[in-house]
Amino acid sequence: MIEVTVTSILDGVKDKLFSLFPNTEIWIEEIKQGFEAPCFFVKLLTHAQDQEMNRRYKRFYSFDIHFFPEGNDYNREAHEMAEKLYDALRWVGIDGARYKGTGMNYEIVDGTLHFFVDFNFHVMAAKQSDPKMKTLEQEGYLKNG
Repeated sequence: MIEVTVTSILDGVKDKLFSLFPNTEIWIEEIKQGFEAPCFFVKLLTHAQDQEMNRRYKRFYSFDIHFFPEGNDYNREAHEMAEKLYDALRWVGIDGARYKGTGMNYEIVDGTLHFFVDFNFHVMAAKQSDPKMKTLEQEGYLKNG
């Protein structure tokens, strides 16, 4: 299979967020109590793979990126951040390749932004080498006619 892993995708999303918001803390998969806002929390929701044809597979990764605003107007800050994330996560660099964020949408729950984004792409399984024939014995006869 291609070498894209859950960890490399999480790192790609984290790197993209860090490049745009360098002063904002980013938590991956686990957030500690007592965190300070503003901060991001990146959580992988689902991961799936479907076989399409022969060695070709399609992978699906769905993320929920939480943003915890710091000001008094949580909803306004959350809406503004969502607008930035639509543009920021359109393309994410992962292991030297670019992957397109799709299915983006968001909701605000109790003053926290939940920004949902999917990364779906094709991968190819490694080609299996078939065993080679070791010996062949062949017999033939001529028909006299």
